[in-house]
Amino acid sequence: MPWPLPAPGDISARAAGVYESEFPRIYALRNPGAAPAVVDARSPRSTLAVHARVLEMASWDLYLYQSRLANELMPDTAEDWLSRHGTVWGVPQDQPTPASGNLVALGAGGCTVPAGATLSAPGGALYLVSAATMVPAGSTGTELPVVSASPGSAANLPAATPLTFVSALAGLGSQTLAVDPSGITGGQDLESTDSWRARILARIRQRGGGGTGSDYVQWVGEVLQNAIVSAQQLQLGVVNVVLAVQQANGLGPRLPTAAELATVTAYVTDAMNRKPLGMTVLVTPASAVPVQVALILNPDTVAVANAATTALQLFFAQQTIGGTVYASQLNAALSNADGEVSHVLILPSADVPIGPTQLALLGPITFEAPPA
Repeated sequence: MPWPLPAPGDISARAAGVYESEFPRIYALRNPGAAPAVVDARSPRSTLAVHARVLEMASWDLYLYQSRLANELMPDTAEDWLSRHGTVWGVPQDQPTPASGNLVALGAGGCTVPAGATLSAPGGALYLVSAATMVPAGSTGTELPVVSASPGSAANLPAATPLTFVSALAGLGSQTLAVDPSGITGGQDLESTDSWRARILARIRQRGGGGTGSDYVQWVGEVLQNAIVSAQQLQLGVVNVVLAVQQANGLGPRLPTAAELATVTAYVTDAMNRKPLGMTVLVTPASAVPVQVALILNPDTVAVANAATTALQLFFAQQTIGGTVYASQLNAALSNADGEVSHVLILPSADVPIGPTQLALLGPITFEAPPA
């Protein structure tokens, strides 16, 4: 609820009212028997009206300052002081991170690719080899680790994206290498203010509970940005923390990498600071469940098909671990596609149940021709 502010005109009107009542009263006390004084503190030509306006301007500044302080003191409305609330509650803003992954290198005569060797992506983004790697002669698939030169989600690349060495290296079968099937992932932008605020409020509302589900969500979020977490008790004393990662730019969730799983496992199983004594904590990736979509569009045009694809991508980007993919919600998402008049959803033909450790991903999309 915003801090209440009076209307500026009400401030000057209140001041004028005081002048109009108090001046005649004081005049009467000093001049017994005289005719009552009449004071008009609202006329533009009145000195008292000027005084009232000056009071209004000075008071309005104070009201605004008071309102700003009230907003900054509350974490749900703070802007400039949100970092202070984050520090107090131990919830720092997630910083940008670079993307990393592997390229598939081919060896002709063989060579050692030095750490720091630079490659360029199609859009011009640069990637650095993160560890010196020997590519044997005749190799058909040596993994070459790379990391983006700049942080951010724009550095994430899908599998098979070609990257080319800025300076050619002798001994390689090709100077252009492809991203391996796992893709280059992990690049994140600076966390948005809304996301940061939501995490601070979640910490305030859900205090540490000695190993409750919300504790694991909080702990994972401290080391893995945009994590999708489902903490499940398998049996007494055993908890399985199931992970996926939300991606930016409208991309659907992805499964965590081996490095991300290792980082989260080490953090949440730290018995000195987090994991309750006597508990066994497992950290596992969610299982991907591709959901195939087939539909008939009206109008059946490329533009509407592209809009429907975007709507489906946005829908699946919001999925969480477990639950159900409801056909009615898919229909609602498709109805929001730009240019769509009507459609017939062929697949899925019914609601799709998703297991407690599974994550629904957008599968193949088929656009059927409308009936003649």
